[in-house]
Amino acid sequence: MYPAMHDKPFRFKQFEVYQSRSAMRVGTDGVLLGAWAQVEDANHILDVGTGTGVIALICAQRNQKALIDAIELDEGSAEDARYNFQISAWKDRLKAHTGDFLKIGSKDKFDLIVSNPPYFSQSLRASNPSRNAARHDDSLPAEAFMEKSKKLLNPDGHLALIFPKNQLERWTFAAQEAGMFPSRICHVFTLAHKDASRVMVEFRKGEPFEPRMESILIEKSPGEFSEAYKEITRSLYTKW
Repeated sequence: MYPAMHDKPFRFKQFEVYQSRSAMRVGTDGVLLGAWAQVEDANHILDVGTGTGVIALICAQRNQKALIDAIELDEGSAEDARYNFQISAWKDRLKAHTGDFLKIGSKDKFDLIVSNPPYFSQSLRASNPSRNAARHDDSLPAEAFMEKSKKLLNPDGHLALIFPKNQLERWTFAAQEAGMFPSRICHVFTLAHKDASRVMVEFRKGEPFEPRMESILIEKSPGEFSEAYKEITRSLYTKW
């Protein structure tokens, strides 16, 4: 029987996330991306590397009509996502797949692809192979990710990603090589006195254009969350 009696879920206002088998647990990056991505007009959404399924669940909460597919290479994570979808209020619109994003058939088209992708390249590994696969891009490099995304997106579709700020140039270049360009860029500041640590980027197909620049501060000081962060996550977190 799953989950085990001692497992405690991460509780959001409208859903719960069990994560005992997942390579990567619920974190700020995934929640923030799910809250920031433009989901309103999407009819078909794909969450790549879904992990626990948290981003897909947030998309389902924010868009009450979209069909959402989620794909995950790690079997334990996919099992968590599948269970979390099944116990949610949106189980009829959510589907978890175990498999390789790069092998999805090109007949499938999406209005939005969203992902907290593996982004480390040629860096030190952790001892957990599943965690390595979730964080390192050996099996899903930026170039291949962008080429596949372009093929799977509808003409007016878009791609929303989050990754470390120092990866922005690399991912933007990979996108341009595939014929995709940033339309929104949001710098994420964890603390007021620190430089941006993360960046969220929306990419679209077509010709280059001037992206809309945004920023969000998570904490004004340790433990004191900004009003902007509270507002964007207000419908999600139980703590406000």
